[in-house]
Amino acid sequence: MSDNTEPLVWETDLPLFSRRMLRQWSLAMLATACVLSVLLGTVFAAQGEWDALPPAMTMIAAVTTGLWVLGLLIMAVMFRGKYRVRYTLSDKGLLCETIDSVAKKANRAAIVVGVLARSPQAVGAGLIGVSREVEEVRWSGAFRAERHPREQVVMLRNAWRSLLWVQCTPDNYAQVADAIDRHMQRHRTTSRVSGKSPLPVYLGRSLLVVVASLPLFPLAEEFDTGLFLPLLILCFGLAMVWLINLFGWVVLGGLIAQAGMVALDQMEMRPSLFEPGRSYRAWEVLGGAELSLLLLAGLGTGILAWLSIQALQGRWLAALVADQSDMGG
Repeated sequence: MSDNTEPLVWETDLPLFSRRMLRQWSLAMLATACVLSVLLGTVFAAQGEWDALPPAMTMIAAVTTGLWVLGLLIMAVMFRGKYRVRYTLSDKGLLCETIDSVAKKANRAAIVVGVLARSPQAVGAGLIGVSREVEEVRWSGAFRAERHPREQVVMLRNAWRSLLWVQCTPDNYAQVADAIDRHMQRHRTTSRVSGKSPLPVYLGRSLLVVVASLPLFPLAEEFDTGLFLPLLILCFGLAMVWLINLFGWVVLGGLIAQAGMVALDQMEMRPSLFEPGRSYRAWEVLGGAELSLLLLAGLGTGILAWLSIQALQGRWLAALVADQSDMGG
């Protein structure tokens, strides 16, 4: 294709029960189970409630298995095993639009039901579905193309995952695949793909967030500040790593709020500690366990604050933000 050519447009059905789609759905449910396990496991481990872990893990496994089966039933009954989309391949990039009316109605219904039922999970699922009704990759991004002629599919991938599934028809597969290759060669799209997967780095940052958050839970229990803030810090700390850098502001706000609540608790319990002109050594006022807990929580707070500031300064990108950059956004 030469520059300024007419866009190539086609409509087709995504087969929901293909091996590739079923694998992606299963991996999504597995990721959901892992996230829930990390959140609940961190809370129970921080409070020393080890006996609560096996029942919690069993519950998570049962819930995610149920969601997996429910998803398959929805694919079969509501969508009849297919999902209608429109592709537009142009000199700028490749656009994928959902034109399936059932899918659009289901996404909006999930938002309404979630709001009425006060279910953040349902609202989030609906918003994600709506946001993915239009997806675009630009040749100015950083990805490579993998051909799968038996399924008439071209997968556009960055260094660690699939960015866009291009489902062709038997008649236009060769034309579309060749056009993608020509555009990518002209824009040197593949040359910008990183040589190694960033997944170990994201997993390492996630582990650092979890470990740094652990002391905040017994701190909240010891100083009677409630578990809401530590859980908020943990959730948004992980979201900062995987979704959006701006969630670092929520983490910093949560850390400041918890520190303030601990100080207020001590002002009520030990008012003489804050009298002007009085000087105390910490170990003369606080018990050894309290002092150790404060030191560990201070270390964890410092690590979380450092990660948040780096994220807000753009020193590193959240996984979703990095993927959007690789897509040319």
